[in-house]
Amino acid sequence: MTNWRTFRVWSAAALAAVFALAGPARGGELIADARTGCKVWNPNPQLDEAVAWSGSCDNGRAEGHGIVRWLRGGTAVETDEGEWRDGRQIGKGTQSWDSGRYDGELADGEPEGTGVLTLKTVRFEGQFQHGKPNGSGTLTVGGEVVSGTWKDGCLQGKRKASVGIPLSACR
Repeated sequence: MTNWRTFRVWSAAALAAVFALAGPARGGELIADARTGCKVWNPNPQLDEAVAWSGSCDNGRAEGHGIVRWLRGGTAVETDEGEWRDGRQIGKGTQSWDSGRYDGELADGEPEGTGVLTLKTVRFEGQFQHGKPNGSGTLTVGGEVVSGTWKDGCLQGKRKASVGIPLSACR
């Protein structure tokens, strides 16, 4: 589950609200599906969160192609589809929320490599590392397009923009 499920884009205060949906995160952990007992890796666990796994289970952990539904208070808040190894989402996959989706490469359930994050009026396409833009990428907000080099979610250079972190965290 990305919390990076929390992964959201900010170019201004309006965008900052998207990341706030995730709430405070603790360290990652394996979480068991209450029905099957199969465990999946959650890089950013949240309070009152549960998981429902559809796929193969090997040695008690999600394995191969499958779908994970992340639940909070019994309500689905995210659906992840792709490949799992030893309980962790890897390779190409998707992560979808009511507010948008991520399509691209993943490692340990977070964006890692090339991907596209699409929200209602925001799109980021480019390189990710540890769930944040790192390297070249393009942010589109409404009709405005900003391309450049990103580091830890912050656009480098004169223009200010951020993805996955508050704009105030960028220097």
